Amino acid sequence: MKKNNELLIIIITTITFGVLGRLLVRIPYMAFGDFSSGFFISATLWWVYNSLLFHVTYSMRYDEKSKEPVIKVIMYGGLATLIKMGIDTCIDRTVGHQPNMLILVAVMEISMLLYVLGLDYFLFIKIRKKQIREKKKGINALVITLCSLLVLYAGTLFYYMKQVNYVVERYGNSSMVQEVGLDNAIWKFTTTLGQRSTTIGTIVYVGCFILIWCIMDKITIEKDAENI
Repeated sequence: MKKNNELLIIIITTITFGVLGRLLVRIPYMAFGDFSSGFFISATLWWVYNSLLFHVTYSMRYDEKSKEPVIKVIMYGGLATLIKMGIDTCIDRTVGHQPNMLILVAVMEISMLLYVLGLDYFLFIKIRKKQIREKKKGINALVITLCSLLVLYAGTLFYYMKQVNYVVERYGNSSMVQEVGLDNAIWKFTTTLGQRSTTIGTIVYVGCFILIWCIMDKITIEKDAENI
């Protein structure tokens, strides 16, 4: 029963994180140097979300009398958020300086998936002190669903990229495009497409966050439990 309650908290928290992120900033992205309202909103969302992940992990590890102090959990959540800021800043310094906004949006959202994968691995293996099972059972449906979401996202990006290529080929030499510059025209067009893609992107990363947690829970076991 307790395990089901923890999973329910993860699901509700992740969906809330995704919805708030989509409504407030489209993508919870926070690069140092751009201290706009979006930066602070994203930082707050990630801080709360990371802290809750740590809280759930500790509550699953310890009994009620020895839970990790709330202040310490919040500090861990803040440290994890700083790591995410560093990742976002590296992306902004590299991929951010090119005209196709779709590429930046894709890298942002893919980096979020990789970050959460790494964080969940750390939480289960290092914090909960679990180990990977030798026989991984009951994850086929989860993995198929995860892959289906990734294919959906890849298909959406491919469709939008084809639109960009079509517009560039057809209108790239027009006087209107030449007046504003091809790179600026691509940036404006892909920004619009990138904003549209965030709806699918939110569904994908929220679903993947939940699935990654469930998969990690399925493929890990208490140390030495398989030998009992």
